[in-house]
Amino acid sequence: MSNQPRFAHAFDPITRAYMGAVRLQPSPDGAWHLPERTVDVAPKRSAGECQALRLSDDGKRWDVVADYRNRMLWDTRTAMPVPNRLTLGELLPEGLTLAEPFRLDGTTPQCNAWDDGKAAWVLLPDYSGRPIWNKADGTFAAPVTRGQHLPPSVTDHAPPSNRSAPITYDDATEMWVATAVAEPEDAPPAS
Repeated sequence: MSNQPRFAHAFDPITRAYMGAVRLQPSPDGAWHLPERTVDVAPKRSAGECQALRLSDDGKRWDVVADYRNRMLWDTRTAMPVPNRLTLGELLPEGLTLAEPFRLDGTTPQCNAWDDGKAAWVLLPDYSGRPIWNKADGTFAAPVTRGQHLPPSVTDHAPPSNRSAPITYDDATEMWVATAVAEPEDAPPAS
């Protein structure tokens, strides 16, 4: 009888996912019996990231299959997390990614957008939920859509609320300033 350890390979009874090697113990008569839910076929290769080994239907080999279970999934349209109900062997559906979007604190006018070409999140300007003002006179400006930069004629810096004179936005100082009011010319004397 050999002193070399022997191993069987365990699998999940429902998914047939590889669970690991199990060291066998000989029975008193010297026979090596396989425990339940094990096979004597060793995997020939290991699984990579987001992969797992799964026992084939005939129990004679280990197949490498997709494994996105227990991973955080993100919707590429909304940048919001979605419930993960994927099973062993199921591919990542279109419109979902494992890549976490940028964490935004709401203080900067930005939003996450999925770039299909780069297969990555990018930051775009987002003034869609912010008030914006016309630089010429401090009146409210028309909203801009998500992903659009502010036009040069508007700002998201609020004008002073207690103003008694016309104002304009000074780009050099990044401040609102009072504008000089032209005095009306005296009317010519009546004849």
